[in-house]
Amino acid sequence: MTARVLVRTAVLLALPIAVAGCAAAPADVAVESSGGAAAVAGAEPVRPAETVLTLPLDAYALTAAEDHVLARAAEAHVRHCATSLGLDAAAVDPLPFGTAAESASAAAGRHDRRYAVADPEVAAAHGYHPPSTTDVRREFYEAHTDAELAILVGATADGVPTAREGIPDGGCLGAAARATAVADEAALRAGQELVSAVQSDAWHAALANPRVLDAFAAWSACMAEAGYDYAAPMDANDDPRWWTSDVAGPEEIATAVADVACKESTGLIAVWSAVEAGHQSRLIAASRAELDAYRALLDAQVSAASTAR
Repeated sequence: MTARVLVRTAVLLALPIAVAGCAAAPADVAVESSGGAAAVAGAEPVRPAETVLTLPLDAYALTAAEDHVLARAAEAHVRHCATSLGLDAAAVDPLPFGTAAESASAAAGRHDRRYAVADPEVAAAHGYHPPSTTDVRREFYEAHTDAELAILVGATADGVPTAREGIPDGGCLGAAARATAVADEAALRAGQELVSAVQSDAWHAALANPRVLDAFAAWSACMAEAGYDYAAPMDANDDPRWWTSDVAGPEEIATAVADVACKESTGLIAVWSAVEAGHQSRLIAASRAELDAYRALLDAQVSAASTAR
């Protein structure tokens, strides 16, 4: 890992903005939380509400609107800090915060790859590879000089700390993270860990559920009729042949298209998501007080950010 990456990780992930996007399953079980910057904006358009998968645990994640409120509060703090330290207002841009539209798109696609590829158009265009995205963190670093980064993150792109007096620890982005943090960071982290544990437990419980296993068998039989030998959707998604290249080849695309068609014809995702939702609800009920306390922390954070001047 380079020093430049270390600076990005140390500073940008400190910002109290939700990661609204979600990686391909099974990485999706690593729940989005309010512990990092909204760094990657999806390139795909927002889908109609009726096509968006929701799960009970979504109640304990920031919405797109809440994410945007926190982002704007942090952005305002960074701008004020940077200009007070002599940075020209135009030189502050771009900052590593997504737009409201990007937050909405990312939130709508929160579970897009939860059950691997599920959209026929995406499968036909990208196979199992995720659609292209814009990395606002990378754009942030590449657009700024070391002198600007010294003020914004307290270090150069190569990780050399600034020696200039008056710059806060972590630069203006670090100061924004502290200004928009909740009072009880330990409780926030504990809540994040609980949400992640509930999501992981529900995911794995669903994988062992007889209804899901039956749905996998039906999907596997459908795939066999199309000429593909996979026992479960994740076997197709994780086929090592696909991941030797950054782009999908013809065989990967053909497999993904068949995969999605079999998911649709067998009703696999409807069964799988319903079973997982049931497990989430049961686990949420068992930890309701702790989860509600965590949700209250998020609400307080958003409320404070919405009234900040």
